[in-house]
Amino acid sequence: MSLHSMGLELVETVIYLTNTLICVILAVLVTDAWFRGDHKGSLLYWMIAAWVMFAADVLFASRPLLSPVVARILPTLLVTVGQAILLIGARVNSGQTKVTLVEPIGAVVLHAVLLTVFHFLAPESPLRRVSNGLIWATLAYLSYRGLRQSPPVFWRSYTAPAKAFMAHAIFHLVRTVLVLLPLSSTSEALNTFVAILGDLEVSFFMVALFVGLLLAHLKQRNEQLSSALAEVKTLSGLLPICAWCKKVRDDDGYWQQVDHYFRNHSKIRFSHGMCTDCADDFRKEAEKLQPSDL
Repeated sequence: MSLHSMGLELVETVIYLTNTLICVILAVLVTDAWFRGDHKGSLLYWMIAAWVMFAADVLFASRPLLSPVVARILPTLLVTVGQAILLIGARVNSGQTKVTLVEPIGAVVLHAVLLTVFHFLAPESPLRRVSNGLIWATLAYLSYRGLRQSPPVFWRSYTAPAKAFMAHAIFHLVRTVLVLLPLSSTSEALNTFVAILGDLEVSFFMVALFVGLLLAHLKQRNEQLSSALAEVKTLSGLLPICAWCKKVRDDDGYWQQVDHYFRNHSKIRFSHGMCTDCADDFRKEAEKLQPSDL
């Protein structure tokens, strides 16, 4: 092994170990948020994806200790699995009643086949990195589309997770173009630069994405609490009510039925029925009626 190759391998190992540390911190934070939340919804998928990415980084850092087949296929495929789970989480977060799994499952299966074929037939082919980039860019873009259908906190601000997905997709497209440049086939320096840049981008993407997701969930929760507090304040205090017809007077001085008032000032909706006392009174009045009165 040349001195250059040994140096490059050392740099990659350091980057992988750094990514592993970052991933485990983010995974713990997302897991804590999930445990403190309602134990359902998109946070479950964010948590699973974070731990899958952590496992992928552990395998990347351990590649010198693994067999060639495992080292070349499994870590890269785990990244695709993690991004596929992120896509499912983005679609769940958008509130879709039926989440489509065709794209995430299809991407994982396709990538597994391509990685296997490249490993056994063309292990040094640049098309391997091209296929990686295109699949990851596609999953990131689909995740961006999913979050665009979510509440604005997930896509409107510059730190929103949807923006992280879009930046991730653009990065992999640019990286794919760099790999396909004629110069890349002869320039070892360019290949090294692209490889290191891709490894560093993982850290930036993970931090931007998961911190953005946690902030978005926190903002969404604060908005829900603020809305509930405003509703409580609206319904608090004295409410004038007619002692005879039971209508209530609103802030503009108009008298309304109780159900109309609550419908306009809260999310409360009334379903009409008859209580037992009124039912007994109605039955007694009906029994008093003579046949001629019916």
